[in-house]
Amino acid sequence: MKNLAIVLLSFLMFQTVSATELFGTVDAVSGEATVTDTTGTNQRITSGLKIFTGQSIQTAADGEVQIVTEDSGLLALRPNSSFRIDRYQAKGETSDEIVFSLFKGALRSITGWIAKRNTSAYQLNTPTATIGVRGTDHETTVIDTAMENDQPGTFDTVNEGVTVLRTERGEIEVHDGEYAFAPRDQSVAPRLLAQRPGFLKHRALRIEGRIQQRKEYLRQHIQHRLEQKTEIKIHRDAAKKRIKRKLRERREP
Repeated sequence: MKNLAIVLLSFLMFQTVSATELFGTVDAVSGEATVTDTTGTNQRITSGLKIFTGQSIQTAADGEVQIVTEDSGLLALRPNSSFRIDRYQAKGETSDEIVFSLFKGALRSITGWIAKRNTSAYQLNTPTATIGVRGTDHETTVIDTAMENDQPGTFDTVNEGVTVLRTERGEIEVHDGEYAFAPRDQSVAPRLLAQRPGFLKHRALRIEGRIQQRKEYLRQHIQHRLEQKTEIKIHRDAAKKRIKRKLRERREP
């Protein structure tokens, strides 16, 4: 009975740790934004606040939030947005992943070293589509009602790299400077747009200008981290070889 209690306690502790994996740190905030944890507790977002897996973020009409992720990526949430971090791990292991959901509004995502090492480990979900990347800087928007010539659904544009916009009806690659759309009506496949969506022309962002500077800094940091990990792997492999050689020498007469 005692052993069973220990096992159950260990399981609960593991679940708690998994559910509170550190996702990133708020790098900048403008206007009103709140974060909600898995218990439903709300907290106003301020610069320096730690964001964890399982938490949701809501931005008000004037709210913008920029988060530096643990794998040196950058996430910029736009006004009137609802977002959740579903799964995240950045330990330098093959199981590392980043999976999040955008329910409404918009976000700009500049991927960190998780997606650069393994593009299949990155997934952004929306109500009408999923988005994968191939090392990129992209922006995704979800609108619920028609706005001028823009219909409800998921819009994705690429500033750098390539994304893959997928639905049950198919998928499409989106390259630098291209705009793609997955309609709320799931009966048709996603498609490239001939011109920039109209809603982008009317959006005013207060802290967007600082992103390029942060992007360059994080790019250098990512390269340094990847070089470190490569060096660690080389030393680890060399140590394994030395151990195997010594074991083999001991067996030999």
